[in-house]
Amino acid sequence: MARRGHFLSFEGVDGAGKSSHIHRVQAHLQNAGIEIVLTREPGGTSAGEALRELVLHNDMDLKTELMLMYAARQQHVKELIEPSLDAGKWVLSDRFEDSSFAYQVSAGGLDWSECQSLSKWTLKGFKPDLTFLFDLSLAVAKTRIGKRGAVTDRFESKPDEYFEAVRKGFLKRAKQEPTRITLIDASKAEEEVGATVIQHLSHFMLKHRVVNEH
Repeated sequence: MARRGHFLSFEGVDGAGKSSHIHRVQAHLQNAGIEIVLTREPGGTSAGEALRELVLHNDMDLKTELMLMYAARQQHVKELIEPSLDAGKWVLSDRFEDSSFAYQVSAGGLDWSECQSLSKWTLKGFKPDLTFLFDLSLAVAKTRIGKRGAVTDRFESKPDEYFEAVRKGFLKRAKQEPTRITLIDASKAEEEVGATVIQHLSHFMLKHRVVNEH
């Protein structure tokens, strides 16, 4: 029977560099002989990707939005994440539950405790083993996003106050769960940030007795 894998999530405001560092972590783990599953939220399954299109490109009531996010997340966990972990694979996800607390709750204005109740009902306490939260000021994030060109979804066109609230939501989550969430200063050069990520990852692997399988 395969040793159960680990679930890592990557969080932060748009422009913080999550995608680059996910691939950096993927390469590091694969070099250690670990099989990786890359995924994202919302998404990760056929149902999740369909819900992603609904959420990212259609205006809707915030409670509807939050419930759709958790519907996609529930399917994500049951169909992809849990089976992959049981097979001994490591799952790396671009966003997971912390984003709901940051976007729909902190920035959107929904009740924090109601989201916690929804989480408890759907996920039954399931959460990542390790979360990298890339923290970045609004000014730097906007500069980086501006280099991408056109706005791609309705969230990227939100006002500055919205993104400040998103950042506060993420930081609140980090304060609540400091043993799971590793806060990373994403304002530094990409290589320096990447080195910090790998340092924390190596510590996590050592703690969990993950050895190089080559």
